[in-house]
Amino acid sequence: MKALLAIDGSTESAFGLETAASLTWAPGAELLVLTVLPSEADWYGGPWTAGIAYVPADVRDDLRADRAALLAQAAGRLQQVGLEVTTRSIEGRAASVIVDTAREIGAELIIVGARGHGAIEEAFLGSVSAEVVDQAPCAVLVARRSSAGRVLIGTDGSDVAMSAAQFVGESGLFGKSQARVVHAIDVNPTWWLGYTPVDGALAVNAYTAVMTESHRRGNEVTAAMAARLRDDDLAASTISVQGGAAAAILEEAKSWRADLVVVGTRGNGLLKRLLLGSTARSVLHHAEASVLITKPTRRVVREPATTADPAHAVPA
Repeated sequence: MKALLAIDGSTESAFGLETAASLTWAPGAELLVLTVLPSEADWYGGPWTAGIAYVPADVRDDLRADRAALLAQAAGRLQQVGLEVTTRSIEGRAASVIVDTAREIGAELIIVGARGHGAIEEAFLGSVSAEVVDQAPCAVLVARRSSAGRVLIGTDGSDVAMSAAQFVGESGLFGKSQARVVHAIDVNPTWWLGYTPVDGALAVNAYTAVMTESHRRGNEVTAAMAARLRDDDLAASTISVQGGAAAAILEEAKSWRADLVVVGTRGNGLLKRLLLGSTARSVLHHAEASVLITKPTRRVVREPATTADPAHAVPA
């Protein structure tokens, strides 16, 4: 497993560091800890030419020193759990540097804080984490918690959803976690029966039949994913809930107190980013838990997990 952890000294990126430390890394796993120094344009939140956006040398030197200390501290923290860690500091536009570096090293996972931004204002620079999710060639974990002890995985029975379960299981990263598979049952049959909402309420038999089939389908797809996870020695429970997919996942994550919500997507690129759609994007932006967005990539080979420092074990 090759992974990239992006940090910037913010509280949000500290969640990413602690999440990385809590995972179950296989022997030989490599983690690059990256920090991105803002370019002169980034300091001012706009496309300024050199000379106009001048930043005093002592300010830049202080930032470099702070980030060097941050990298050293992060490396020490991760080495405590037996990880092979390298560090890198690069100047540039944060999201672009993170994605390009992930491609360069062949990363299978990127870990970022939920609201990492550039040097000045969100209003100018936008959400780094959201852009990384859109552009990354691999899975992205957007951290809002310091561990991943309780992992909720959404499924609609598709191959994309199953690939998310494959990543969770085969990566070996969640060997200490408790998993739950959730399926949303979103049925409002009145429109396709040709009834108004009032008339549709009278179509009891048709509605009951649809709900019965929907529950059967939900039980089927959640059981299949749970079995897939158990094949990789993960404890997994299942649940089907009524409602739209995003709302159902978010509500179950809250009530089950999930640390991490997992949803799959088909890839990146403009069209596929649009097709990331309301479900994945709503979960990403509105979940209180961390969110892992997976994409179909090359097969992850699972190796036996290391025994992490008990002081940093994830609670059940």
